[in-house]
This record gives sequence, C-alpha cells and structure tokens, in this order.
Amino acid sequence: MASKRPWHCYSKIKGPAFQRKRSRSHRREYARGGADSKLRFFQGGLNLKEKKREEYDFVVGLKAEKNVQISHYALEAIRITINSSLQKSIGRQNYHLTIKIKPFQVIRENRQLNFAGADRIQSGMRNSFGKSIGKAARVKAGKIICEVMCNEKDLPLVKDRLRIANIKLPTKCQTVLLHYKDEKFLKQSGLPFYDAKKKRIISPFELEKKAALTT
Repeated sequence: MASKRPWHCYSKIKGPAFQRKRSRSHRREYARGGADSKLRFFQGGLNLKEKKREEYDFVVGLKAEKNVQISHYALEAIRITINSSLQKSIGRQNYHLTIKIKPFQVIRENRQLNFAGADRIQSGMRNSFGKSIGKAARVKAGKIICEVMCNEKDLPLVKDRLRIANIKLPTKCQTVLLHYKDEKFLKQSGLPFYDAKKKRIISPFELEKKAALTT
C-alpha cells in the first residue's frame, strides 16, 4: 500500500462539503463510516457558569488568515498544548479555553497500489468516492479558531501558548484581542482588537471614538 499522505494534500477547501450526520435514516447521511473525531472536549478550565466571560480581564483568540481545512488531530493538539500548560501553571480556576470550530467534514482518499501488477488488483474509478480516513473542520479566513479567557497577570503565558498552538496548524494565524474589561488593559495587551462579527480589526482611533460616545 502507498504511504500516508501529508496533510497539505487535504488542507485546501475543494468541492462540496461531505458531513457525517448521525440519523436513523441512512439516506439522510452525506458520508458514512470512518473513525470518530479525536477532539472530544471543546472547553477547558473554569466553567462559564461559575465565572462569566465579562468578568475576565482579557479574551485572546487565534484568527485564521486564509481558508483552510484543519484536521481533528491538529485541533486536539492545540487543545492539549494550551490546556495542560495553563492548568499546571496558573490553575484551573484562573482561565477558560474554548475551541470555536468543530470537525464535521469527512476526509476521503482513493489509495493507489504501487507495486508490479497493481492495475490487475485495484478497482480504479469504480469506487471513486473513496474511503473515509478522518475528520476535519472547514475554516474561512477571519474565523476565530480558539479563544482563551484570562486575567492580566497570566496574559504573557497565554500569548506564548497561542504562539506554540499556531505552529501546529496548517495556516498562519494572528493572535488578537477579542474582549477587554477596562480601557487600560487595551494598551497593556499589545494586541490588535478584533471584531469577530464584522471580521475586521478595529483601530485605536475607532475605539476611542466609540468610548467617547458611550460616556
């Protein structure tokens, strides 16, 4: 059999989405079979019922720079990278991690045999839909992949863990500020403020103008 293909073969978004759906009627499923996602937990740290998003000093996130498909292995890797280090260093009570995307896309491949006489064995295009080999998440440019809520003293560590998590992803990401508790924290963060709904970075001039209108 051929060796395992590198992920850059599947990182580009091509064709329609084939999502696995669990239903009683198999006719409603776009793609069947395949292993379940490795990513089982989408949150870490303190529960949001105990401490709300607005009570944290900062909410920092990773913003995707281009359209890409991210493997469920990569999503699980960044969850472990961020969650395990923060839990050991600052404690579970001082942060909250959320993975914002979910791997529903079914990745398929048609493996080709590469030895003598292989054309007599393999089925060619008769099974062209391929075999399910894993799951991935389709991410558009400007989408927030994950976000971490933390306090002022823990911000340098959070920024460092997001930098390491970015290395494990198949696209370049920008670390952005999504929420801040007070105006003084905006300059201390050293990060651009990003509006996730409008998908654009807001300049300091716009933030000052908005603050003046509210006061």
